[in-house]
Amino acid sequence: MPPLPKITKEKIIQGALALVRKKGAAALTAKSLAAKLGCSTQPVFWHFENMEALKKAVFGEALAVFGKFLRQERECPSPYMAIGLNYVLFAKEEKELFKLLFMSDFGKTDLVNASVEMDFILQVIEKSENVTGEIAKTIYRDMWVFSHGIAAMSATGTAEFSEEEVRAMLGDVCRGLIGHLKEKNLS
Repeated sequence: MPPLPKITKEKIIQGALALVRKKGAAALTAKSLAAKLGCSTQPVFWHFENMEALKKAVFGEALAVFGKFLRQERECPSPYMAIGLNYVLFAKEEKELFKLLFMSDFGKTDLVNASVEMDFILQVIEKSENVTGEIAKTIYRDMWVFSHGIAAMSATGTAEFSEEEVRAMLGDVCRGLIGHLKEKNLS
């Protein structure tokens, strides 16, 4: 019976994720990962057919980290506002993972149409904001675009907002949007 590999697939994925978190997606090469893991490139290609397959696995793992972060409870006027705040805080705290997921073609995904976490977020909108259907979908889309702007500026360092400023901006825009859409729907 052959010996078990010392460098497991999970260890490779976690090492790659750690490398991306620290140095960004461009730093993920077979050589840099092997150096981080203290091995040759052979285990990487033993577990993954090519670098694209590894990148797909890393993207999936980064999405899982994001999903967990998005669901953190925060002291907010509504659970939906907490999601927007978590999105922006993820960009501030996990700059490189945010850029990997939402500002690159690393995962080869059209994020606007991929509806990342859409089902979860729509449920929260419908429950906390007392809206359904197309109104909920419009709120999801418009607030995602607005939140993404703040988050992208935070991740790239082109603007700095305090948590209080982010809470105020998200709250004002969300309440205005919801009020407008409800009024428009009643007309």
